[in-house]
Amino acid sequence: PTPQRIELPADLVDFGYENEIFLLTELAIPESYSGETFELSGKAQWLECEEICIPGGADVSLSIPVSNTAEIDERWTEGFESTLADQPQVEIPLDAMFTILDEKINLLVQAVDPIFEKVADVTFIPGEHRVFDYVSEQEVTYQLSSLQLSQGYHRRIADNLPEQVTGLLIVTDENDDRSVFHINARPEGVNLAALAGLNLSQESSYSLALVFLFALAGGFILNLMPCVFPVLSLKIISLVESRDSSRKEQRLHALVYTAGVILSFLALASVLLTLQASGAAVGWGFHLQQPWFVAVLIVVFFIMAISLSGIVEIGTSIMGVGSELTQQSGYRGSFFTGVLASVVASPCTAPFMGVALGIAFTQPTVISLTIFAALGLGMALPFLLISFVPALANMMPKPGKWMVTFKHVMAVPLYLTVFWLLWVLQRQVGNEGAIIVAIATVVFGFVVWTRHKGKTDKAHIAAWRFGSISALISCVLALLFILQSPVMESRGLQLEGNGTYEVYSAARLAELRSEGQPVFINMTASWCITCLVNERVALSSDVVMTAFDKSQVTYLKGDWTNNDPAITEVLKTYETSGVPLYLMFPADPGAPAEVLPQILTEGIILDALSRI
Repeated sequence: PTPQRIELPADLVDFGYENEIFLLTELAIPESYSGETFELSGKAQWLECEEICIPGGADVSLSIPVSNTAEIDERWTEGFESTLADQPQVEIPLDAMFTILDEKINLLVQAVDPIFEKVADVTFIPGEHRVFDYVSEQEVTYQLSSLQLSQGYHRRIADNLPEQVTGLLIVTDENDDRSVFHINARPEGVNLAALAGLNLSQESSYSLALVFLFALAGGFILNLMPCVFPVLSLKIISLVESRDSSRKEQRLHALVYTAGVILSFLALASVLLTLQASGAAVGWGFHLQQPWFVAVLIVVFFIMAISLSGIVEIGTSIMGVGSELTQQSGYRGSFFTGVLASVVASPCTAPFMGVALGIAFTQPTVISLTIFAALGLGMALPFLLISFVPALANMMPKPGKWMVTFKHVMAVPLYLTVFWLLWVLQRQVGNEGAIIVAIATVVFGFVVWTRHKGKTDKAHIAAWRFGSISALISCVLALLFILQSPVMESRGLQLEGNGTYEVYSAARLAELRSEGQPVFINMTASWCITCLVNERVALSSDVVMTAFDKSQVTYLKGDWTNNDPAITEVLKTYETSGVPLYLMFPADPGAPAEVLPQILTEGIILDALSRI
C-alpha cells in the first residue's frame, strides 16, 4: 500500500503507515494440488513507533479451503477495496528523468494526459535508501502534464550512487482526491564519477584536513580519559620494563601497539557502518550496549587485576606486561594491549572527537574509515613519541624493585573497572544476571589461580595439571552458557525521573518547546565514564540546579545504556554517534539548540544559561 510521509519531533522524517494496514500478496496454487485445504504460513516483522520504536514479529498461518467458488469474509472487504484503490496507477504512462545540480536532486516527470492540471499537493516518497535528504523541503512546480520536484540529496549519497531514482508520486487534487503514480527516473546529465568524490555536506563548514586533525587530537586526548587509564597503565608498565631494550625493539613494540589500536578502531567502525547501512539504529560504543560483551570484559579485567596484584602470573602473551619481552609473546602482547585499550576507549568521547565522529558517519565509507584511522593514530601517538624521540625515552625511569609495588598499585584501577562494569551490567540485565556473572568471574579467577599454583608448586605439578585443565575447560563452557542464556538479555532498570530531571522523550521535548519552555537535554549512558564524571562534577551541583530553577529550565535525561533508537536518532540529528551529548534549547520554539562541549564545567553551563 502507499505509505505516508510522517514528520516527527526533532526534525525527523520517516515513511510508514498508521492504524490498520492491509498487505497484498498474489498467490498461485498449482492445478495439480489435490488437498482439501491449503496451508499458508509466513513470518511477519515490523517496527512499531509512537514516542519510541519497538521491533516486533510473529509467525502467521492461514488454512484456506480448496473450492471452485471463493468465500469472502465480509469483515475485510472494505479494507481490501480501499487498499486496492490506493495502489499506484500503472495505466497512465509517465516519462521521468533526474538531474543532480546545486546539491539537489531534480525530478522531471512528463505525462501524456494533463494529470497535474488541478493539483493541490504533491509528495514524493523515495524508493532508494540514503539518496534523498528526507528532512529537506520538496520544491514542486507543475503545469498540465509536466511536473518538476527538487529536494536536497543525502549526505552519504556517494555511498549509494543512484543509477535510477524510483519512488511514489502522490498527487492530491483540489477535491482532495488522491492519485498515486510509480516513478522510475533515468539519469540525465548526471556525473556519477564526480558525485563519488563528494566530500563534506553543505551543512558542514569543516574541511577534511581539519576533521582529520580533530580526530588526531581527540584520539590523543582519549589517553587522559578515565575509561582508558586502567588499560594504559599496562602499557606504561610495559614501556618501563622495556627501557633497557634496544631502540629498534622499543620502536617495533610501539608500532605493533599502534597497529592494534588502529585496526581495532577500523574493525569497530566497519561493523558499525555495516549495521547502520542495514537499517540498525546503533551508534559509537554500541558493543558496550551488549550485555554479553560487558560480561566478557568483566572477566578479562578481573584476570588482569589479579595478575598485577601478584596472585597469578599471566604473562605477556595475554596482557602485554611481564618480566620478559620476547620477540613473539612481547609483540603479541603489545598488539592486544592496543586492541583492549581501543575497545574500552571507544565509548568515551573526548574534546574534538565528537565533531570528527559526527562528520565521519556522514561520509563515504573510505573517508569514514580514514577518519577512524586518524583517531586511532592519535590515541597511539604518545607511545610512538616516547619510543621514537630519544629525549622522551630517556625520561622514563629505570626498572627496579619499585616496579612490583607499582604493579600492585596499578591493579587498583582495574579492580575499580570490574566494579564499574558490574554496575553497568546490572543496569542492563538486572540484579540476577549481574550476580551470576560476578560469581562466575570469581570462580574463573580461582581456577586460573589453581592452574598457576600447579605450575609453580613442583611437588604437586602432576596432580594439579589434570584437575586444573579440566576445571578451566569447565569454567569456559559454563561462561559461554551464561553469556547466551536468558539471564543476559537486556531488560535492566529503566531510567526514572526524579525531582531533578525528567526522562527524555521526543513527545515531551515537543510539548515543552511548543509551550516556550527552555530545555536542557543530557544524553548519557552508564558505561560512559565521561558522562558520569560530568554529572557528578557539573550537572548535579547545587549551583547548576539553582540556575536551572531560576531560568525555569526543564532538565531532560536520556539513558543510552541499552540501545534506544529514539536516542540514536537524536544523536544522528546533531551529527554525533555517541554520548555524551548536551543540548540547551532556548525559550523561543523556533530557535535551534546549542550543543555544549563533551567535557562540562559549572561555568560552561552557566554561560549557556545566560544565552537563552
